[in-house]
Amino acid sequence: MADEDSADVDLDLLRTAAREFLSGRGAQDSVKELAAMDWTGLLVDEDLGGSGWRPVESTVIAEELGRAQNTAQWLGSVAAAAALSSAPPEIRDKWLPAMLDGTGTAACALAGDVVRITGADTVDIIVALGDKGIELFEAVGSLPRELDDELLDVSRPVWRVDLSGAQGVSIGEAERANQLLALARVLLSADSLGALSATFDRLVAYLKERIAFGAPIASFQAVQHRLVDLLVLEAKARAIVMKAARALAADADDAPTLSAVAHAFVAAKAAAAVDECMQLSGGIGFTWEYPLHREMRRVFTNAYLLGTARSSRGLIADKAGW
Repeated sequence: MADEDSADVDLDLLRTAAREFLSGRGAQDSVKELAAMDWTGLLVDEDLGGSGWRPVESTVIAEELGRAQNTAQWLGSVAAAAALSSAPPEIRDKWLPAMLDGTGTAACALAGDVVRITGADTVDIIVALGDKGIELFEAVGSLPRELDDELLDVSRPVWRVDLSGAQGVSIGEAERANQLLALARVLLSADSLGALSATFDRLVAYLKERIAFGAPIASFQAVQHRLVDLLVLEAKARAIVMKAARALAADADDAPTLSAVAHAFVAAKAAAAVDECMQLSGGIGFTWEYPLHREMRRVFTNAYLLGTARSSRGLIADKAGW
């Protein structure tokens, strides 16, 4: 119990430090700034220049990046660094140092002929994760691509990149690919959770100040019930995501299932919860430039980058033998 309490204190300190750092100027869009905090090596062995296998700490960082609406290619870089740590030496030595110091950037994608990634103009490599293993694609800028009009994230434009004619390099087996894909989905879920948490905190502050019929809107019972529902949803999501992260850290047998549960839950619930915040914000919530809209677009995009809630439910059903 004492060890668990100590671990929780350490995570709280990490969360506080990350939030303070991300609120500073110049830290929003630079992978190099995040690398300077040793955040790109959180899944890489210490003898390779990383911090060790730390899914729990990575999940805390992912949540804070989502809360700060950070647009740097951190998720791709940290996942690529993890994949490269077990890659053949010639590939690892070529790309891993660049991932760790932030001089290179990467995208993590669900394997297929056409993949969805963010920041196509700034990505050096794509790491594709699938049932056949891990493939690395270089010279990303020369691959056929088009802007994905179906997703609305203007701060992190999403591109469809055609890999069907590209020659990838195998850098990992299927078991490793499935482990990293499970972790990437947890980190993406944590990112959405952070965006939702920021939205909810802003909403509560707004409703405390907004006066209607001579009283703060937050004092009305009907509004309080809806706020409690949102608070409970946030708490549930964080518990599910952190449980999956701890299972991945311990390499537990149920880690892939817990990861799919976390992804399915957050992908299905986050956008609807942010929309509820929009409704409770009244007229200001529908202002296109209001930060709430950026958070809405972020969680909506996250719900489709590495599969959907439906595909994760399918994984859960397969694991259960349904």
